Amino acid sequence: MEEAIANRNFDDLRELFKAEKKTVKDDEFVIVKIDGLLKKRGYRVMEVPSEQKEEFARLHFNFVMNCTKLGYCSKSTPILTLQDILEVSSIEECKHLFGLVEENMNEFKQPGFIETYQNIILRLCNDLLRRLSRTAETSFCGRIMFFLSRFLPLTEKSGVNFMGHFNTLNITTFEENEPTAESLLAATSSHHAATPSGATPGAEGEDMETGEIEEEAAKEIIVTPVMYRQFWSLQKFMSNPNLLYEKEKFVVFKKDLTAVLSLMTANKLEKFAAEDESEVAESRKKINNDVFFTKYLTSPKLLALQLNDSSFRRNFLIQTIIIFQYLNAESRFKPPAKKMVLNEEQSKFVHDYEDKCYRLLSDTMPRGTAFVAGLKRIMQRETEWNQWKNSNCPDLSEKADKGAMQMYKKRQRVPFNPNNLDLGTPELTKLWTYEPDVLKACKSDKRKFIPTLADFIRDPLDEMDPEQQVEEQYKSINEVSFQWRAARLLMHKAPGYVSKTEPKADPTTNMRDFLERTMYNAGKTIDEFKSGIEERERRDAEKRAASGEKKEAEARKKVEESLKRKLDTNTKSTTIAVSSPNPYTDPSLTDENLRQLATDLSKFSKKLAKLVGIDEGALQKTSSSSSNDEADRCYRILKEWAERNGTSGRGLLNLLIADLDVIEVATATMKYFRKSTKRRHSSPHRK
Repeated sequence: MEEAIANRNFDDLRELFKAEKKTVKDDEFVIVKIDGLLKKRGYRVMEVPSEQKEEFARLHFNFVMNCTKLGYCSKSTPILTLQDILEVSSIEECKHLFGLVEENMNEFKQPGFIETYQNIILRLCNDLLRRLSRTAETSFCGRIMFFLSRFLPLTEKSGVNFMGHFNTLNITTFEENEPTAESLLAATSSHHAATPSGATPGAEGEDMETGEIEEEAAKEIIVTPVMYRQFWSLQKFMSNPNLLYEKEKFVVFKKDLTAVLSLMTANKLEKFAAEDESEVAESRKKINNDVFFTKYLTSPKLLALQLNDSSFRRNFLIQTIIIFQYLNAESRFKPPAKKMVLNEEQSKFVHDYEDKCYRLLSDTMPRGTAFVAGLKRIMQRETEWNQWKNSNCPDLSEKADKGAMQMYKKRQRVPFNPNNLDLGTPELTKLWTYEPDVLKACKSDKRKFIPTLADFIRDPLDEMDPEQQVEEQYKSINEVSFQWRAARLLMHKAPGYVSKTEPKADPTTNMRDFLERTMYNAGKTIDEFKSGIEERERRDAEKRAASGEKKEAEARKKVEESLKRKLDTNTKSTTIAVSSPNPYTDPSLTDENLRQLATDLSKFSKKLAKLVGIDEGALQKTSSSSSNDEADRCYRILKEWAERNGTSGRGLLNLLIADLDVIEVATATMKYFRKSTKRRHSSPHRK
């Protein structure tokens, strides 16, 4: 029998099993004997070289499972054999051999095996977890825990943490001695100061560690010894949140957390560019596939660099959010004797700083907003699990629909009938069978929804009538939709919508006025509105005539008053001129003044002729040939201008202002004329 098991020969084992049953006449004795031989063979399988252990173990396990199904051994023998194999294997070998447990999970969950295998598999996994290091074998521990979560039912109390215990043995050690922390931080700051601005610390021969991301021009965060102790001392509250229900401990937690979050807020991580963000995400994905750190180092030299790492920040902020949720959650496992309830001030602090943590996570790149949305869904699910545990973990399968699933009943096929039109849906079929002649139905008067021109412009014409007293803001012509519909309708039905315009006519820029004018003209062609429009125009003409006569009378009155004021003003000005002449009177261009002005402007004779618009050539023809003196030429020019335009000196100055040299001399001469006139007026009057 031992040889048949070694060769995995089912035919020989079957014959030996039958022979043993006849000899012993006790089936249990034969099954126990085969169980022992199978376990013994499992130990011998593990004596082969390491490269072949997984292959031989897989063959032996499959042989034992088949023996169990055929009734040659106990139901627990396959998993017990596998447990023995794992116990005598190394950690590296167990990583490969545990695949047998994962691959056969569905076999273990069958109704005939689950009752026997559940406790054995739980004991097997717990033994493996005790052998493993949580820091060195993190991935393998996760595989085992993930397998248990899939294998065990939800009602299994061993996988629920039913009493809500915390892992208080998870202690974070850091430099609590103040001089030591200060010296390490001082050494770090001096190293950064000694490093050139353009060089990186790794440029001096230090290789980057696995998982480290080189950041160009990363913003340096100043970490003090006090900040270092505040940050890492928060971990004792993270591992045992029940301490926060003590008032003194909560004050310390509040102070330290406020300082840490203020530091993170003041030193936000810079957002990556669009092309850099994809590269960083790809590099992080590669790093996460290679290495995963389950616990961070607590050296004072590293905290400034760790705070610049987005993953480090996210892990800390997620820790804080989980603690805040626990403090506000209602749990049946919180000891009632300790009064584990927050007061109003503490609850407000927790609520405000939970929102602050979410904002910091949203600002942390890459993809901060999407990360926060996913985290909120996870925390909502955690709240639902907490409510389930408070309800004593009821079996969720009891709420499932226990009725038998009904088989899908095929729809009866309808034979095709060419006389019955079926377009697939009742509405389409009804639309096409509304009338026998579909084209005639489309041309029916019932389908004409365009209003007549008279119906459309009736209300706007009433609104244009001043007697209706409709305010501008309430007129329908102000609505954009009405203007669009009016333009469409008037273009088809109004005769004056499109008309030939004169070339010099201004283009239409105000659509509102254009439509009002077009609707008004269209109303004149409709008998319904013709009489009303004519009556309105007659009233408007009468009003305009009355207002015109009134305006004419007012204008005549104003003219009379103006003439009266002018007569009074002339009388007063004559009196004033006799008594006290105006010193700023426009000097008259007498013959004496013209000769004096011509003498002063003699060197500007050519400019003077151009400025006053006198043709100097024609002037020379009319003059004698002996008169070539410049002063005489200027006199003739000024005399010619005075005969044409009058003797106003101010008018002459307005022409000469175009030339600075000429106006400067002319202005000085005019001032002399004013002074001489003033002296003559200021002398005593002759009797």
